[in-house]
Amino acid sequence: MNRILLKTALALFVLLMAAGPMTAQTDSSSAVMAAARIDTLPPVASGYQWISYRGKADITDTGGARTCNYFMVNRIDSILYLNVHAYGVEIMRMVFTPDSVIYVNKLGYNYYRGTYEPLRLLMGIPVSFDMLQAAFNGNTDKLPKRQKLAFEYHNFTAVDSTRSFFTQMIFKDLDHVLEINATLKSIKFDVPGPTSIRIPEKFQAIKWGR
Repeated sequence: MNRILLKTALALFVLLMAAGPMTAQTDSSSAVMAAARIDTLPPVASGYQWISYRGKADITDTGGARTCNYFMVNRIDSILYLNVHAYGVEIMRMVFTPDSVIYVNKLGYNYYRGTYEPLRLLMGIPVSFDMLQAAFNGNTDKLPKRQKLAFEYHNFTAVDSTRSFFTQMIFKDLDHVLEINATLKSIKFDVPGPTSIRIPEKFQAIKWGR
């Protein structure tokens, strides 16, 4: 199994080849607040049942730097869908629920279907549905607090008169020399999106610990 690929996906922001530049969605009539950190975040949009967005992620680790595109759909407290692609080719698809994970690696022709426990061992952090959902939605009070694990949310733009949402998020894991810098666009609230995943018959199940 490609552990670096899976770790990068989980971390994308958990999100993962080369892509053209993408422009974050902004409202020219709204003030954009840059370089906001967890302790100075403006009000983040809340109260929605669905959220989806697209974007580009730049990943830097010990293997170098690379870029990919991603598409995320989250039905709050129910399911989180992640599609990672580059050059119009799907690389991987992941679906998270509160109790299970399905990961399909289109490049490696393999898949994983099971609990979060192997992912917790792989990442070395308490990976859970709530944590991933919080990371993608900027709910910082639900994110783990570790000296060498950082989540940053930048470039907030107004959603309405009282709420904002970020158009850049950065994940840093200093223990593993990993940084993911993701931009967001096409942010949509309360618009149901695709969450399906299919495992091709020819794909092989990933055997953890082997």
